[in-house]
Amino acid sequence: MELHQTAEFIEASLATYQDSHRLNGISELMALADYCIKHNLKTELISKKEHDSFIDPENVHGAWVLRRKGGTRLKITSESGEVIFTLRIEDHIWNGYADHVADWQTFADNSKALLRVSS
Repeated sequence: MELHQTAEFIEASLATYQDSHRLNGISELMALADYCIKHNLKTELISKKEHDSFIDPENVHGAWVLRRKGGTRLKITSESGEVIFTLRIEDHIWNGYADHVADWQTFADNSKALLRVSS
């Protein structure tokens, strides 16, 4: 089981993500969501072509992403529109994150039923 990372995890590793242009697990994606909320950042889905335009082909870590097909690609921008970084996320990680969020939503919707207390 992956531990839930926080915005501080992304902050400490920001240069790594900017260099590699990818996330490797659901916990990192959850940390990214936390980071974006904390810093009021905008996320948007982008095409492979647009994502590739942000990657320097000389960057060994980023070049790996250039060779990958598929996946979900995000652009993270500041309120002023400055691109903070772009990322590629494997489909199974993206789908796992969506399932995880749906599970939490189901729990929130049913929390009173799950925590019945006898009077």
